[in-house]
Amino acid sequence: MQTIAERLEESVEKALEKAFGQELSEQKELLEPELTQSTQVQFGHYQCNNALKLSKALKKNPRDIAQEIVANLTSPMIHKMEIAGPGFINITLSNEFLAHEIEQLLQDTHFGVPKAKEKKRIIVEFSSPNIAKELHVGHLRSTIIGDALARLF
Repeated sequence: MQTIAERLEESVEKALEKAFGQELSEQKELLEPELTQSTQVQFGHYQCNNALKLSKALKKNPRDIAQEIVANLTSPMIHKMEIAGPGFINITLSNEFLAHEIEQLLQDTHFGVPKAKEKKRIIVEFSSPNIAKELHVGHLRSTIIGDALARLF
């Protein structure tokens, strides 16, 4: 199961390829999406910074490049896109898409966490307090951590 970020990266990569694939056929590494999660809600859910990187290679204004990316980026998961500052693209996901994703996660018994591909053997060392001494919180802490790790794996 792909994450939302991975699906959005695929959409951005297709838009970059569509807009600049021929111009940058020799420099395919420039067409890799640069998406980051927004740290502030007013800037949407994700930010795309490719326009700034591409402006040097294409010798164009980053805002013009951002407009070309936005024009080629169509996805049902996106509600709106805004170009901010020198060429950042702020991406807001649609409420319908997010609601659908939450429904899918709630129906999944693992809540979207993929199963391990192969089981690995691990060793978890529990505390073994000296019975001749008084027990204290430090002993309990390591025992709880060890037990939790053993249950995870």
